[in-house]
Amino acid sequence: MFPTELPLSFDSLIVAMALAIWLPKRHILPLTVLFGLFDGGASVLGPALGIQISATSLLAPLFLVLWGGAIAFNLPWKPLRAVWAYALPPLLALDNLVVPANSALAAGLTSSVGAALGFAVGFLLSRVGGPKPLAPRWIGASTIIAGLLLAA
Repeated sequence: MFPTELPLSFDSLIVAMALAIWLPKRHILPLTVLFGLFDGGASVLGPALGIQISATSLLAPLFLVLWGGAIAFNLPWKPLRAVWAYALPPLLALDNLVVPANSALAAGLTSSVGAALGFAVGFLLSRVGGPKPLAPRWIGASTIIAGLLLAA
């Protein structure tokens, strides 16, 4: 169906699952839209500019691992603030700059659908153990795992 767009949207799915554990619900819809807009826009912009940067695919996983470590070790710059989540859609769109997609619209839609699914699954998983909030160390660990999965 979407031979290149589907694998390119897995990063949105994985990160949305990690974000859903702690992100306030009011940020879910804007971030879902932003994941799609940035992936779709990068799918148009990359081929138009002829960008051939291979190391960009490591920036988003690196950022997630660092962010997860900051959360897990409770560093003083308060990484649990939702504003940091808005840095992720442009970072995760970097792979769309260098990997050509068949359709920018399909790339954006699959990314948004992947993010929506990730938020839904993450929200459900965070509610399985009851309504008590997860400790920052568990949130940090899930974010580190998301970064490592994206790097693989």
